[in-house]
Amino acid sequence: MGVNALNLKQSNIHTVLWALRSCKTSTTKALAQMTGLSFATVGNILNALVETGEVLLGEQVASAGGRPSQTYTFHAEFAHILAVSARVQHGEHTIQACVGNLYGEVVWEIRQSFDTIRLASLEEMVEASMQQYPTIRLLSVALPGVEHSGRILLNDYEELVGVPFQEHFQEKYGLPVILENDVNAAVMGHCRAAEPSSVTVGIYFPQTFPPGAGIMINGSILKGARGFAGEVALLDLGIDWLAVDYGNPEEVGSAITRLIGMLCGILNPDQVVLYGEFFSPAVVESIHRSIPVLAVRYIFPSLNYTADLNADIIGGLMELAISAYCKNNFNVKQAMI
Repeated sequence: MGVNALNLKQSNIHTVLWALRSCKTSTTKALAQMTGLSFATVGNILNALVETGEVLLGEQVASAGGRPSQTYTFHAEFAHILAVSARVQHGEHTIQACVGNLYGEVVWEIRQSFDTIRLASLEEMVEASMQQYPTIRLLSVALPGVEHSGRILLNDYEELVGVPFQEHFQEKYGLPVILENDVNAAVMGHCRAAEPSSVTVGIYFPQTFPPGAGIMINGSILKGARGFAGEVALLDLGIDWLAVDYGNPEEVGSAITRLIGMLCGILNPDQVVLYGEFFSPAVVESIHRSIPVLAVRYIFPSLNYTADLNADIIGGLMELAISAYCKNNFNVKQAMI
């Protein structure tokens, strides 16, 4: 079966752009060596991308024994992505919207508190962002709860349950939409900047809602058949997470250790990232004191404590959005993923 010429051309464009993005500035010769494509093919692609504005002309640099070589620069501001995170933060229902360039660098952000999170609340933040950056080409959203095939099955905010979220926002704004669980996104963001790990589990303790987890195995998020993987509140540990006194180090430390122990027996993670605003030295000490000696020796993972869930969420959403944008050959304004 022959290769479709149009698909091959688009694949070559993607290859050249992705290579240029990785080094930011390069020459035709260097990109040809990086991609394995011919000098002529790379040159034609670069000339076309300069015309569209996706690539910028750089300086000319001296070459050994020949004419100066033209450099080309990846235009990270050609298009932008929008990452939106909705969750409880410092006791308030908060939505943060961050506009990023094609390197995933945040260039503008807004944060607002609401009495609760509704569809209209999210629309308000999306529209404010699009007014500032009409070049937004993809929307990536993290919510607390379970999503499956773009529909919200379970959520901390009842008004969002059952909403065909992806379809709604795609139709309303004409943008591709990625919908992800907030802790899944956080684990992606954490793993992007951390040492490689075969199995990483992130657990978020919002206190006002039961905890939720994200599971990454060999670089991929485990979602399960219907998106419920990581719903650790369903585990029968005899713990009422809404009644736990998070100000009592002994009580909360013991509960968290039991939860981690259960996950060790099922997933055997290399590391567990614990997200919460209550991890004082006393709580951390209580957790470590509650770990059985044999568990420490054989199966207990390294623990990482952080209060900054949102930074990891935004990092994960940016990673998801850029990956989707690139897979659509850097031209996704009207595409639906």
